[in-house]
Amino acid sequence: MKQRVSMIMIGAANIATLSRFYEDGLGWTPWRKGGSGSTMYKVGDSVLVFIDRSYLAAERGEPMAAGSKQSLAVFVESRGEVDVAMAKALHAGATLTSAARPRDGDMYSGYFNDPEGNSWEVVFAPRWVE
Repeated sequence: MKQRVSMIMIGAANIATLSRFYEDGLGWTPWRKGGSGSTMYKVGDSVLVFIDRSYLAAERGEPMAAGSKQSLAVFVESRGEVDVAMAKALHAGATLTSAARPRDGDMYSGYFNDPEGNSWEVVFAPRWVE
């Protein structure tokens, strides 16, 4: 059996704001809403979970202020999808950190930060497609 699902947990200071950014701005559909205010999204082969920062910090034994930022990547099927994802993110209020551009041979990507400062790279990398 081929299994490639990974789970990424992000401690959010304001789940409602972050969820609105991803749902209204990027068009993601919640996969599952948790009873404790958490929200899950299925992104490719990964599950992205927004969970209250204080809860996640307590689970990890960290001070709440630690709320470390995440650096994440989403892989898409074409260069055009990179451009569309970047445009949606910027329209929704993301901070551009690097415009979409060719890099590393046949790769094409762009970078943005979401409202809580998590870094995203949107990547088209045909050599990595199975």
